[in-house]
Amino acid sequence: MSINDFHHKSCLFIFLFLLLDQSVSSFSFDQCNVTRSCWFHPPECNADNSAACQSGVEWQMLPEGLFLQLEAKVHDLDQTRPFYAALGFSFNQRMDDDTVFECVVPHTGNGKVQISFNDETFNQVLPQASSVLLTEGTTSYIDGVLTCSAKLLLDNRPLISNESQFMVHDLESGSYHLLFARGSANKYTLEKDIHSTNDGQQFPWMSDEQVSFCRTNCSSPNLYHIGAMRQTYNVSRYWRYRIAVWHGILLMFAWWVLGSTAILISRYFKPLFPRNKLLGTAVWFQLHRDMMILSVIIQVVCVLFIFYQAGWVWYQCSYMCTSDDFSKKMHAITGFTATVLALLQPVFGFLRPSPTSNVRPFFNWGHWFIGMFSWAVASATIVLSIPMGKTGLNRLYGHVPNWIVLGYILFFIGCNLILEIITIASNKSKIEGIQPHRFTVGPMGMALANLNTPIKDAPIEVPKRTKARVTVVLVHLVVSLSVNIAFAVMLFRALWSHSP
Repeated sequence: MSINDFHHKSCLFIFLFLLLDQSVSSFSFDQCNVTRSCWFHPPECNADNSAACQSGVEWQMLPEGLFLQLEAKVHDLDQTRPFYAALGFSFNQRMDDDTVFECVVPHTGNGKVQISFNDETFNQVLPQASSVLLTEGTTSYIDGVLTCSAKLLLDNRPLISNESQFMVHDLESGSYHLLFARGSANKYTLEKDIHSTNDGQQFPWMSDEQVSFCRTNCSSPNLYHIGAMRQTYNVSRYWRYRIAVWHGILLMFAWWVLGSTAILISRYFKPLFPRNKLLGTAVWFQLHRDMMILSVIIQVVCVLFIFYQAGWVWYQCSYMCTSDDFSKKMHAITGFTATVLALLQPVFGFLRPSPTSNVRPFFNWGHWFIGMFSWAVASATIVLSIPMGKTGLNRLYGHVPNWIVLGYILFFIGCNLILEIITIASNKSKIEGIQPHRFTVGPMGMALANLNTPIKDAPIEVPKRTKARVTVVLVHLVVSLSVNIAFAVMLFRALWSHSP
């Protein structure tokens, strides 16, 4: 054989090898449910419509363990950075407490195949577990398609270090939903970025069917061809983000516009307008009651909708809890607590004793304390919402939102101090023996007893500094509305920046 013949045959062999290699990366359906299991995305991806395929997972049970192969088109990702594909094994259809098989592939050079662990929004790579569990790992990037594969040695799970063994599920002990994600990675460290959070092909897929992995004495199926899948729960990402934004805007309005104003009116407006009525009852009482009832209604609706978009699941970060994860966890706890306390206030108000009762002072102080405590908890909830992902406030505006929130809280405290000083000064000059509609002023201006309507034949003292009190409350109303509008603008800009 001549050198030219050898050269031509070598080129032909290389061409056939490359052609075969590309066929492996082009979503072949030939052996699905025959010798291997398959799961391709999106649902439209099938043997008759392979052009619709964006990504896929193939696996096969072997005597030594589990062979896994991931493939994904990455033409719609950032072409200047490395890419990754990841397969999670989940007990539910959420990213929490999941073992993950993943690969990170640069445009040129060697990629990485590894095991990691998902704890809600945090992902931790497990180098030691990867070294003892994975073998024969390969990665490739050809014509815009990322492909990687490896064998997962199931019998080596006891060799994983004690501190991370719980992060690697015993795949043969149960059944799992499959989660698939793809995205970009850091070009220097190959550290993965968070996947896309928008609706579309880049958002992760989750299997509706649970999959079992069994080698011997199997009672469950050993081959799967998964076709039922989804990207989210009963609410699309489009509406989940919008529900979260309106949740924040309306609850800030409920607590800092309605709630704060109602607190100031209840505490400092009782002596004002003693002979005037609003809809048949004292002016202060009508304003306070209506504002708080509207506030509670808004709170209940917002809390129900936010739990609905979350699939009625309470957020937890069980193992790896970053500062952002902690804020999200505590936001749910404090927000729910504030709403429950706000719901209890009208119940206590309905059960309040008569003004002449000996326990009325205890009710007044208790009603005030629960109201102020719930306001404080709600304000803490607003602070905790600033770094959360759906708001994006810290990401887009730095610490400006934090300073605005701090400024309003200090401003509200200042309004209380000013009105307290006005109340004390007014009480010092009060005419002895005159009690407006049997209203008794207790320590620091607190009402110890009152009637909803004034008694017309009672002697009435002319209220002191009425204009000053009304002015402070009106200024507070304007400032609180301005803060609410400012946050609404920031939240909608953040929303449109990542979920148009």
